[in-house]
Amino acid sequence: MLTLYDSPRSLNCYKVRLLLALLGVAHRRVLVDLRKGEHRAPTFLALNPFGQVPVLVADGLVLRDSQAILVWLARTHGNERWMPRAADDEAVVNAWLAAAAFELRLGPYDARLKKIAPSLCVNAGAVVEYSARALALYEAHLRGRDWVALPHPTIADVAAFPALAHAPEGDIDLAPWPAIGAWQDRVRGLPGWVALDA
Repeated sequence: MLTLYDSPRSLNCYKVRLLLALLGVAHRRVLVDLRKGEHRAPTFLALNPFGQVPVLVADGLVLRDSQAILVWLARTHGNERWMPRAADDEAVVNAWLAAAAFELRLGPYDARLKKIAPSLCVNAGAVVEYSARALALYEAHLRGRDWVALPHPTIADVAAFPALAHAPEGDIDLAPWPAIGAWQDRVRGLPGWVALDA
């Protein structure tokens, strides 16, 4: 049984929970209370010296970083549609994983943090500018296509969904971005989809 060290409101943890649900993978959740500093406790730091969630433990393997966990889950519990092995397709998915980790992190992800956990926001003064840039890039890319990386859902969609879907929690208006909205509806329609607070 997989064990996910998780914080319920963390978007990075949500990415992992979402993929676990989409793949139908049974797992055990261990909640880590970030407000109480449980991520800095010696027992947690023994799992992840970076002191961050999520952490996934599987048969002695300890994985940190949501993107790395998504790749591992897709490879071990999914199929090649979620994370292709063909070099060209894999590179495209990886490029969009990087966009989720950088452009979305600095934009809508941080805009949300600025409101709900200001001490964790790395660029409070620039979240509006970075969000507009990230949303414009994703909007242009999603016009005329159903999914972020390939003609079918991949972990690039799973990685992007939390920050984009929860942008309004950071006062980022998604109304001007209809292609992003339509894509979110497609993600929500995937069998097994779960909400952040499920």
